[in-house]
Amino acid sequence: MIDRPYYRKPLFESRDNGLVKLLVGVRRSGKSTLLNMMKEDLIRSGIETTQIIELNFERIEFDELKDPIKLHEFVANRIRPGQPSYLFIDEVQEIPDWARLVNSLRASFPIDIYVTGSNARVFAGEHLTYLAGRYLSFDVYPLSLRETVSFLNKKWQIEIYREWLESSFPGVVLESNPKLKQIMKQDLFDTIFQRDILLRGKIRNESIFFKVARFVLEHVGSMISIHNIRNTLMSDGISLSYEAVDNYINLMVKSYFLYPCSRYDVIGKEILKTLQKYYVVDFGIRQILVPNGEANTGRILENTVYLELRKHGYTVFVGKIGRDHEIDFYAQKSTRRLYVQVSESVIDPATREREIKPFTMLTDMSERYLVTLDTFHYRSDHFRHLGLLDFIEVIET
Repeated sequence: MIDRPYYRKPLFESRDNGLVKLLVGVRRSGKSTLLNMMKEDLIRSGIETTQIIELNFERIEFDELKDPIKLHEFVANRIRPGQPSYLFIDEVQEIPDWARLVNSLRASFPIDIYVTGSNARVFAGEHLTYLAGRYLSFDVYPLSLRETVSFLNKKWQIEIYREWLESSFPGVVLESNPKLKQIMKQDLFDTIFQRDILLRGKIRNESIFFKVARFVLEHVGSMISIHNIRNTLMSDGISLSYEAVDNYINLMVKSYFLYPCSRYDVIGKEILKTLQKYYVVDFGIRQILVPNGEANTGRILENTVYLELRKHGYTVFVGKIGRDHEIDFYAQKSTRRLYVQVSESVIDPATREREIKPFTMLTDMSERYLVTLDTFHYRSDHFRHLGLLDFIEVIET
Protein backbone atom coordinates (compact mmCIF):
# COMPACT_ATOMS: atom_id res chain seq x y z
CA MET A 1 0.00 0.00 0.00
CA ILE A 2 1.21 3.50 -0.87
CA ASP A 3 0.77 5.93 1.98
CA ARG A 4 -1.82 8.73 1.94
CA PRO A 5 -0.75 10.77 4.98
CA TYR A 6 -3.22 13.60 4.32
CA TYR A 7 -5.99 11.18 5.35
CA ARG A 8 -4.08 8.64 7.42
CA LYS A 9 -2.70 11.02 10.04
CA PRO A 10 -5.99 12.72 11.10
CA LEU A 11 -7.79 9.38 10.99
CA PHE A 12 -5.37 7.81 13.45
CA GLU A 13 -5.40 10.93 15.61
CA SER A 14 -9.18 10.55 15.96
CA ARG A 15 -8.75 7.08 17.49
CA ASP A 16 -10.72 6.33 20.68
CA ASN A 17 -12.35 9.78 20.80
CA GLY A 18 -15.86 8.36 21.29
CA LEU A 19 -17.04 9.40 17.82
CA VAL A 20 -17.97 7.21 14.87
CA LYS A 21 -15.67 7.90 11.93
CA LEU A 22 -17.35 8.14 8.51
CA LEU A 23 -15.14 7.86 5.40
CA VAL A 24 -17.22 9.04 2.45
CA GLY A 25 -16.47 9.45 -1.24
CA VAL A 26 -16.83 8.01 -4.72
CA ARG A 27 -16.23 4.27 -5.13
CA ARG A 28 -12.59 3.14 -5.51
CA SER A 29 -11.24 6.41 -4.17
CA GLY A 30 -9.22 4.54 -1.53
CA LYS A 31 -11.56 4.33 1.48
CA SER A 32 -11.04 0.58 1.99
CA THR A 33 -7.28 1.00 1.71
CA LEU A 34 -7.41 3.69 4.40
CA LEU A 35 -9.19 1.23 6.69
CA ASN A 36 -6.36 -1.25 6.05
CA MET A 37 -3.83 1.47 6.87
CA MET A 38 -5.71 2.24 10.08
CA LYS A 39 -5.58 -1.45 10.95
CA GLU A 40 -1.81 -1.47 10.39
CA ASP A 41 -1.41 1.59 12.64
CA LEU A 42 -3.50 0.00 15.39
CA ILE A 43 -1.46 -3.22 15.32
CA ARG A 44 1.77 -1.21 15.32
CA SER A 45 0.53 0.62 18.42
CA GLY A 46 -0.01 -2.66 20.29
CA ILE A 47 -3.60 -3.61 19.45
CA GLU A 48 -4.07 -7.34 18.78
CA THR A 49 -5.78 -8.54 15.60
CA THR A 50 -8.47 -10.23 17.72
CA GLN A 51 -9.54 -6.77 18.89
CA ILE A 52 -10.28 -5.69 15.31
CA ILE A 53 -13.58 -6.69 13.67
CA GLU A 54 -13.77 -6.23 9.88
CA LEU A 55 -16.88 -6.35 7.67
CA ASN A 56 -16.90 -5.64 3.94
CA PHE A 57 -20.36 -5.56 2.41
CA GLU A 58 -19.03 -5.67 -1.13
CA ARG A 59 -18.22 -9.33 -0.37
CA ILE A 60 -20.99 -11.92 -0.58
CA GLU A 61 -19.80 -13.76 2.54
CA PHE A 62 -21.22 -10.93 4.67
CA ASP A 63 -24.66 -10.78 3.02
CA GLU A 64 -26.33 -12.53 5.95
CA LEU A 65 -25.09 -9.78 8.27
CA LYS A 66 -27.02 -7.11 6.38
CA ASP A 67 -29.72 -7.95 8.91
CA PRO A 68 -29.03 -5.37 11.69
CA ILE A 69 -30.01 -7.79 14.48
CA LYS A 70 -27.66 -10.49 13.22
CA LEU A 71 -24.85 -7.99 12.75
CA HIS A 72 -25.32 -6.64 16.28
CA GLU A 73 -25.10 -10.17 17.65
CA PHE A 74 -22.07 -10.95 15.46
CA VAL A 75 -20.16 -7.96 16.86
CA ALA A 76 -21.29 -8.61 20.46
CA ASN A 77 -19.87 -12.14 20.31
CA ARG A 78 -16.46 -10.80 19.28
CA ILE A 79 -16.04 -8.15 21.98
CA ARG A 80 -13.23 -9.02 24.38
CA PRO A 81 -14.12 -8.07 27.97
CA GLY A 82 -11.84 -5.48 29.51
CA GLN A 83 -10.23 -4.54 26.18
CA PRO A 84 -11.15 -1.90 23.59
CA SER A 85 -12.41 -3.18 20.26
CA TYR A 86 -12.28 -1.65 16.79
CA LEU A 87 -15.00 -2.16 14.18
CA PHE A 88 -14.45 -1.50 10.46
CA ILE A 89 -17.54 -1.60 8.21
CA ASP A 90 -16.92 -1.17 4.48
CA GLU A 91 -19.83 0.09 2.31
CA VAL A 92 -22.16 0.55 5.26
CA GLN A 93 -24.98 1.83 3.04
CA GLU A 94 -25.76 -1.81 2.21
CA ILE A 95 -27.17 -2.25 5.74
CA PRO A 96 -30.79 -1.13 6.27
CA ASP A 97 -31.10 1.39 9.11
CA TRP A 98 -27.31 1.36 9.47
CA ALA A 99 -27.04 4.53 11.58
CA ARG A 100 -29.34 3.14 14.27
CA LEU A 101 -27.34 -0.07 14.33
CA VAL A 102 -23.98 1.73 14.56
CA ASN A 103 -25.23 3.99 17.34
CA SER A 104 -26.48 0.96 19.27
CA LEU A 105 -23.07 -0.70 18.98
CA ARG A 106 -21.35 2.53 20.04
CA ALA A 107 -23.60 2.87 23.09
CA SER A 108 -23.45 -0.82 24.06
CA PHE A 109 -19.75 -1.65 23.90
CA PRO A 110 -16.27 -0.13 24.40
CA ILE A 111 -15.76 -0.01 20.64
CA ASP A 112 -14.23 2.47 18.21
CA ILE A 113 -16.17 2.40 14.93
CA TYR A 114 -15.03 3.27 11.38
CA VAL A 115 -17.36 3.01 8.39
CA THR A 116 -17.09 3.79 4.68
CA GLY A 117 -19.83 4.70 2.25
CA SER A 118 -20.19 5.61 -1.41
CA ASN A 119 -23.55 7.35 -1.48
CA ALA A 120 -24.35 10.62 0.25
CA ARG A 121 -28.03 9.73 0.47
CA VAL A 122 -27.35 7.57 3.49
CA PHE A 123 -25.01 10.09 5.10
CA ALA A 124 -27.47 12.94 5.38
CA GLY A 125 -30.84 13.86 6.83
CA GLU A 126 -32.86 11.36 8.78
CA HIS A 127 -30.30 8.59 8.24
CA LEU A 128 -27.92 10.32 10.63
CA THR A 129 -30.47 11.28 13.30
CA TYR A 130 -29.20 8.51 15.57
CA LEU A 131 -25.61 9.74 15.26
CA ALA A 132 -26.23 13.47 15.58
CA GLY A 133 -23.20 15.00 17.28
CA ARG A 134 -21.54 11.59 17.59
CA TYR A 135 -19.55 11.27 14.36
CA LEU A 136 -16.64 12.71 12.39
CA SER A 137 -16.84 12.77 8.59
CA PHE A 138 -13.77 12.42 6.35
CA ASP A 139 -14.19 13.24 2.65
CA VAL A 140 -12.01 10.86 0.63
CA TYR A 141 -11.19 11.80 -2.97
CA PRO A 142 -9.26 10.09 -5.75
CA LEU A 143 -5.63 11.19 -5.91
CA SER A 144 -4.60 14.82 -5.83
CA LEU A 145 -1.81 15.91 -8.16
CA ARG A 146 0.70 15.75 -5.32
CA GLU A 147 -0.43 12.21 -4.42
CA THR A 148 -0.15 11.18 -8.08
CA VAL A 149 3.51 12.27 -8.04
CA SER A 150 4.03 10.10 -4.95
CA PHE A 151 2.20 7.10 -6.40
CA LEU A 152 4.17 7.22 -9.67
CA ASN A 153 7.45 8.17 -7.96
CA LYS A 154 7.98 10.97 -10.47
CA LYS A 155 9.18 14.56 -10.32
CA TRP A 156 6.88 17.46 -9.50
CA GLN A 157 6.49 18.78 -13.06
CA ILE A 158 3.61 19.84 -15.30
CA GLU A 159 3.68 16.55 -17.25
CA ILE A 160 2.14 14.89 -14.20
CA TYR A 161 -0.98 16.97 -14.86
CA ARG A 162 -1.39 15.34 -18.29
CA GLU A 163 -1.16 11.88 -16.74
CA TRP A 164 -3.53 12.82 -13.90
CA LEU A 165 -6.17 13.82 -16.47
CA GLU A 166 -6.22 10.23 -17.74
CA SER A 167 -7.44 9.12 -14.31
CA SER A 168 -6.94 10.03 -10.67
CA PHE A 169 -8.26 6.77 -9.19
CA PRO A 170 -5.43 5.03 -7.29
CA GLY A 171 -5.79 1.64 -8.95
CA VAL A 172 -5.82 3.09 -12.46
CA VAL A 173 -2.87 5.40 -11.76
CA LEU A 174 -0.76 2.45 -10.58
CA GLU A 175 -1.58 0.35 -13.67
CA SER A 176 1.10 0.73 -16.36
CA ASN A 177 -0.63 -1.18 -19.18
CA PRO A 178 -2.71 1.31 -21.27
CA LYS A 179 -5.24 -1.35 -22.34
CA LEU A 180 -5.80 -2.46 -18.75
CA LYS A 181 -6.13 1.18 -17.70
CA GLN A 182 -8.99 1.61 -20.17
CA ILE A 183 -10.69 -1.57 -18.98
CA MET A 184 -10.39 -0.40 -15.37
CA LYS A 185 -11.88 3.00 -16.22
CA GLN A 186 -14.81 1.34 -17.97
CA ASP A 187 -15.31 -0.89 -14.93
CA LEU A 188 -15.28 2.17 -12.66
CA PHE A 189 -17.82 3.89 -14.88
CA ASP A 190 -20.11 0.85 -14.81
CA THR A 191 -19.79 0.46 -11.05
CA ILE A 192 -20.50 4.10 -10.23
CA PHE A 193 -23.34 4.57 -12.69
CA GLN A 194 -25.00 1.17 -12.46
CA ARG A 195 -24.80 0.58 -8.71
CA ASP A 196 -24.83 4.04 -7.16
CA ILE A 197 -26.94 5.95 -9.67
CA LEU A 198 -29.15 3.87 -11.97
CA LEU A 199 -29.94 1.04 -9.56
CA ARG A 200 -30.18 3.09 -6.38
CA GLY A 201 -32.13 5.82 -8.18
CA LYS A 202 -34.48 3.27 -9.79
CA ILE A 203 -34.03 4.89 -13.18
CA ARG A 204 -36.10 3.23 -15.88
CA ASN A 205 -35.03 5.15 -18.98
CA GLU A 206 -31.23 4.94 -18.98
CA SER A 207 -30.96 6.55 -22.41
CA ILE A 208 -32.56 9.81 -21.27
CA PHE A 209 -30.56 9.80 -18.04
CA PHE A 210 -27.30 9.58 -19.98
CA LYS A 211 -28.39 12.48 -22.20
CA VAL A 212 -28.74 14.60 -19.07
CA ALA A 213 -25.43 13.32 -17.70
CA ARG A 214 -23.66 14.05 -20.99
CA PHE A 215 -25.05 17.61 -21.06
CA VAL A 216 -23.77 18.33 -17.54
CA LEU A 217 -20.34 16.80 -18.25
CA GLU A 218 -19.99 18.76 -21.48
CA HIS A 219 -20.62 21.96 -19.51
CA VAL A 220 -18.41 21.49 -16.44
CA GLY A 221 -17.51 24.89 -15.06
CA SER A 222 -20.48 26.60 -16.72
CA MET A 223 -23.57 27.94 -14.99
CA ILE A 224 -26.24 25.28 -15.40
CA SER A 225 -29.97 25.78 -15.23
CA ILE A 226 -32.32 22.84 -14.86
CA HIS A 227 -34.73 24.68 -17.16
CA ASN A 228 -31.99 25.03 -19.78
CA ILE A 229 -31.27 21.28 -19.75
CA ARG A 230 -34.96 20.46 -19.96
CA ASN A 231 -35.54 22.90 -22.83
CA THR A 232 -32.54 21.53 -24.73
CA LEU A 233 -33.88 17.98 -24.43
CA MET A 234 -37.38 19.09 -25.43
CA SER A 235 -35.96 20.75 -28.56
CA ASP A 236 -34.59 17.29 -29.43
CA GLY A 237 -38.06 15.78 -28.99
CA ILE A 238 -37.45 14.38 -25.50
CA SER A 239 -40.15 15.08 -22.92
CA LEU A 240 -38.79 15.24 -19.38
CA SER A 241 -40.03 17.02 -16.28
CA TYR A 242 -38.07 19.60 -14.31
CA GLU A 243 -38.18 17.26 -11.30
CA ALA A 244 -36.72 14.35 -13.30
CA VAL A 245 -33.76 16.43 -14.53
CA ASP A 246 -33.14 17.69 -11.00
CA ASN A 247 -33.31 14.11 -9.67
CA TYR A 248 -30.83 12.82 -12.27
CA ILE A 249 -28.29 15.49 -11.35
CA ASN A 250 -28.79 14.93 -7.62
CA LEU A 251 -28.14 11.21 -8.07
CA MET A 252 -24.77 11.99 -9.65
CA VAL A 253 -24.00 14.39 -6.80
CA LYS A 254 -25.02 11.86 -4.14
CA SER A 255 -22.68 9.28 -5.69
CA TYR A 256 -19.80 11.80 -5.31
CA PHE A 257 -19.31 11.77 -9.09
CA LEU A 258 -20.35 15.41 -9.44
CA TYR A 259 -19.74 18.31 -7.06
CA PRO A 260 -22.00 21.38 -7.10
CA CYS A 261 -20.40 24.79 -6.61
CA SER A 262 -22.82 27.46 -5.40
CA ARG A 263 -22.46 31.18 -5.98
CA TYR A 264 -21.35 33.51 -3.19
CA ASP A 265 -22.01 37.23 -3.20
CA VAL A 266 -18.62 38.54 -2.05
CA ILE A 267 -20.02 42.01 -1.41
CA GLY A 268 -23.29 41.02 0.28
CA LYS A 269 -21.55 38.11 2.08
CA GLU A 270 -24.26 35.53 1.38
CA ILE A 271 -24.64 32.23 -0.47
CA LEU A 272 -26.97 32.58 -3.46
CA LYS A 273 -29.60 29.93 -4.11
CA THR A 274 -30.03 30.40 -7.86
CA LEU A 275 -27.77 28.80 -10.47
CA GLN A 276 -24.59 26.88 -9.76
CA LYS A 277 -21.74 25.15 -11.52
CA TYR A 278 -20.85 21.45 -11.45
CA TYR A 279 -17.44 19.82 -11.46
CA VAL A 280 -16.59 16.17 -12.11
CA VAL A 281 -14.53 14.03 -9.72
CA ASP A 282 -12.38 12.38 -12.43
CA PHE A 283 -11.70 13.13 -16.09
CA GLY A 284 -10.90 9.55 -17.06
CA ILE A 285 -14.47 8.52 -16.21
CA ARG A 286 -15.85 11.66 -17.88
CA GLN A 287 -14.10 10.73 -21.13
CA ILE A 288 -16.25 7.61 -21.43
CA LEU A 289 -19.37 9.77 -21.79
CA VAL A 290 -17.67 12.76 -23.43
CA PRO A 291 -14.88 11.29 -25.62
CA ASN A 292 -13.85 14.69 -27.05
CA GLY A 293 -14.09 16.38 -23.66
CA GLU A 294 -10.46 17.46 -23.72
CA ALA A 295 -11.37 20.13 -26.31
CA ASN A 296 -12.32 22.69 -23.65
CA THR A 297 -8.99 22.65 -21.86
CA GLY A 298 -9.70 25.89 -20.02
CA ARG A 299 -12.73 24.42 -18.27
CA ILE A 300 -10.77 21.27 -17.50
CA LEU A 301 -8.08 23.34 -15.81
CA GLU A 302 -10.78 25.16 -13.84
CA ASN A 303 -12.23 21.82 -12.75
CA THR A 304 -8.73 20.72 -11.68
CA VAL A 305 -8.22 23.80 -9.50
CA TYR A 306 -11.64 23.28 -7.93
CA LEU A 307 -10.81 19.67 -7.03
CA GLU A 308 -7.40 20.59 -5.63
CA LEU A 309 -8.99 23.24 -3.39
CA ARG A 310 -11.56 20.71 -2.17
CA LYS A 311 -8.94 18.02 -1.59
CA HIS A 312 -6.92 20.45 0.52
CA GLY A 313 -9.86 21.17 2.79
CA TYR A 314 -11.27 24.39 1.32
CA THR A 315 -14.96 25.23 1.02
CA VAL A 316 -15.33 26.57 -2.52
CA PHE A 317 -17.83 28.92 -4.15
CA VAL A 318 -18.20 30.80 -7.41
CA GLY A 319 -17.64 34.44 -6.45
CA LYS A 320 -20.27 36.93 -7.62
CA ILE A 321 -19.14 40.57 -7.76
CA GLY A 322 -21.90 43.11 -8.27
CA ARG A 323 -24.54 42.46 -10.93
CA ASP A 324 -22.47 41.43 -13.91
CA HIS A 325 -19.13 40.03 -12.80
CA GLU A 326 -17.84 36.88 -11.17
CA ILE A 327 -14.57 35.39 -10.08
CA ASP A 328 -14.01 31.69 -10.69
CA PHE A 329 -13.54 30.75 -7.05
CA TYR A 330 -13.90 32.19 -3.61
CA ALA A 331 -12.37 29.60 -1.26
CA GLN A 332 -12.11 29.51 2.51
CA LYS A 333 -10.48 27.28 5.11
CA SER A 334 -10.55 28.35 8.73
CA THR A 335 -9.51 32.02 8.68
CA ARG A 336 -7.85 31.84 5.26
CA ARG A 337 -9.66 33.40 2.26
CA LEU A 338 -8.66 33.08 -1.40
CA TYR A 339 -9.91 34.60 -4.64
CA VAL A 340 -8.88 32.55 -7.67
CA GLN A 341 -9.16 33.16 -11.40
CA VAL A 342 -8.32 30.27 -13.75
CA SER A 343 -7.39 30.52 -17.42
CA GLU A 344 -5.40 28.20 -19.64
CA SER A 345 -3.42 31.21 -20.89
CA VAL A 346 -3.48 34.99 -20.54
CA ILE A 347 -0.90 35.76 -23.21
CA ASP A 348 -3.65 37.24 -25.38
CA PRO A 349 -4.20 40.85 -24.16
CA ALA A 350 -8.00 40.65 -24.42
CA THR A 351 -8.10 37.42 -22.42
CA ARG A 352 -5.71 38.86 -19.85
CA GLU A 353 -7.82 41.99 -19.39
CA ARG A 354 -10.99 39.92 -18.97
CA GLU A 355 -9.44 37.60 -16.39
CA ILE A 356 -7.80 40.40 -14.40
CA LYS A 357 -10.81 42.72 -14.17
CA PRO A 358 -12.59 40.92 -11.28
CA PHE A 359 -9.53 41.41 -9.07
CA THR A 360 -9.75 45.18 -9.48
CA MET A 361 -13.34 45.13 -8.21
CA LEU A 362 -12.59 43.38 -4.92
CA THR A 363 -12.58 45.50 -1.78
CA ASP A 364 -11.07 43.19 0.85
CA MET A 365 -7.43 42.21 1.22
CA SER A 366 -7.77 38.40 0.93
CA GLU A 367 -5.21 36.44 -1.11
CA ARG A 368 -5.72 36.68 -4.86
CA TYR A 369 -4.37 34.30 -7.51
CA LEU A 370 -4.46 34.02 -11.28
CA VAL A 371 -3.72 30.38 -12.21
CA THR A 372 -2.66 29.48 -15.77
CA LEU A 373 -0.49 27.03 -17.69
CA ASP A 374 1.66 29.86 -19.04
CA THR A 375 5.41 29.65 -18.50
CA PHE A 376 5.66 33.44 -18.29
CA HIS A 377 3.99 35.12 -15.31
CA TYR A 378 2.79 38.72 -15.06
CA ARG A 379 3.42 40.98 -12.08
CA SER A 380 0.58 42.93 -10.52
CA ASP A 381 -0.38 44.74 -7.33
CA HIS A 382 -3.85 43.16 -7.51
CA PHE A 383 -2.94 39.42 -7.63
CA ARG A 384 -0.23 36.77 -7.90
CA HIS A 385 0.08 35.00 -11.25
CA LEU A 386 1.08 31.36 -10.71
CA GLY A 387 1.33 28.14 -12.66
CA LEU A 388 -0.85 25.21 -11.58
CA LEU A 389 1.82 23.38 -9.59
CA ASP A 390 3.02 26.55 -7.87
CA PHE A 391 -0.56 27.35 -6.87
CA ILE A 392 -0.97 23.89 -5.35
CA GLU A 393 2.14 24.47 -3.25
CA VAL A 394 0.57 27.71 -2.00
CA ILE A 395 -2.70 26.09 -0.91
CA GLU A 396 -0.81 23.23 0.76
CA THR A 397 0.84 25.61 3.23
